[in-house]
Amino acid sequence: MVSVKDLQDVVDDLKGQAQKKAADWLGEGRGQMRDVVGGHSDGAMFGVLALGLIVGCLAGAAIALLVTPVSGVEARKRIGEQVVKAQQSRVPEELPTNGSTRSSSYTPASPYVAS
Repeated sequence: MVSVKDLQDVVDDLKGQAQKKAADWLGEGRGQMRDVVGGHSDGAMFGVLALGLIVGCLAGAAIALLVTPVSGVEARKRIGEQVVKAQQSRVPEELPTNGSTRSSSYTPASPYVAS
């Protein structure tokens, strides 16, 4: 019969081997990456990544501004109209009461729609 301690020792040994192999692969991958970018440090690689992200965000924003079909004012107006329409379709004409007489004149207000 195999004891729990023996199994724990085997698991710990396998875990140690896996960690060593992962560290070796990671180090090898970093070395290959440094060779690709010209042997620069980790800080330089992070700087290149950050610069790429910033340039990508700016390019995406510029493209979005160029291809939008309506202006911001018109888009907000349309969204506001859709919000009011959705609110009105969710509220029934007469709200159920618990016996008290309460006015059910619910009119949703939206700050996005000009009156």
